[in-house]
Amino acid sequence: MSENAFKNLINPTVVKKISKIFHKAYPAFNEKRFQKIIVKLDDLELKARVLMITAGLRIELSNKFTEDKKIIEKVLAQKELSGFELWPVSEYISQYGTDHFDESLDLMYLLTQQFTSEFAVRPFLNKDPQRTLKKLKTWLKDENVHVRRWISEGTRPLLPWGGKIHSFITKPETLHLLEELKYDEELYVRKSVANHLNDISKHHPELVVKTLKEWVKNSPKLHLDKIHWIKRQALRTLIKIGHKNALSLMGVDHASEVEVSSLKLNQKKYKVGDVLEFEFVLESTGKKAQALIVDYVIGFVKSNKTVSSKVFKLKNMEIKAKEKIKITKRHGLKKITTMTFYPGMHQLSIQVNGKILKTASWMFDP
Repeated sequence: MSENAFKNLINPTVVKKISKIFHKAYPAFNEKRFQKIIVKLDDLELKARVLMITAGLRIELSNKFTEDKKIIEKVLAQKELSGFELWPVSEYISQYGTDHFDESLDLMYLLTQQFTSEFAVRPFLNKDPQRTLKKLKTWLKDENVHVRRWISEGTRPLLPWGGKIHSFITKPETLHLLEELKYDEELYVRKSVANHLNDISKHHPELVVKTLKEWVKNSPKLHLDKIHWIKRQALRTLIKIGHKNALSLMGVDHASEVEVSSLKLNQKKYKVGDVLEFEFVLESTGKKAQALIVDYVIGFVKSNKTVSSKVFKLKNMEIKAKEKIKITKRHGLKKITTMTFYPGMHQLSIQVNGKILKTASWMFDP
């Protein structure tokens, strides 16, 4: 989805729909006045649109959170709003509900079954982490999959778009929640558990390795496949940086007995829109089969001429003793909103089990 299409998830039709549904739940809600914000939408990006609608709700609702909670409950009960249409409701709770702790968490519990409350809960975790965790723990066995996933996703230390929970970065306090969710039957929940562990690994790598090692050791056979899947996803950042204990837990040796030769690129100079195609030969120098995690690393030149390296997944594989394997890969050099390309000599490296084995240079003139 393009950036423009993304922001248009909140559009004039959505504003009118929100005003109509809130008026139905609260007749004092002034639809005509609320809808005046439509003329301001066009110049705003998605989050700014959400915040403007949230401010509009603040004007039109009662300004008494306990009363507003009842209105929002009526709106949610109607089930006429869905997806991003409910984001302003989530924002409303996070902005104006922190002085009404229990009412807000109960409201989030209802909301997350229709639209995630993972962002709404963040201010509560920052304000009173222990009280929030204690409340969330009561819903660990909830029958609704969105509630169970919210408990893991909402408490991630480094949730994208959600800001950081600094106390959890300094001292992880959520492992007891993940422990209860690791065998969840829904992949949707287990994926969040893995991403949560990956967050923790960026500041506490050994803690995550130790936790996963214990999970593998102590899990019944019935659940081992689930734990191995979580392990692969949770260790992805540590694997990319060549963390020895993480590699060992994945069954691979940092000091692999392999060589990379014949690294070739299809061009010497590239521009945005081109495809960087490369090939190389991976040769075993060992006397037995080896498990390998093969990645490629692109060193992008920044505006100050330093290099920023990004690791990309290539493949997990096994190579036999003295075996030679030719590997090819295509990487599209597409323009993306999260990265600015700069001209200069860039690098492509082949990484095996966390170690760079071969590098080639290429000119990028975006």
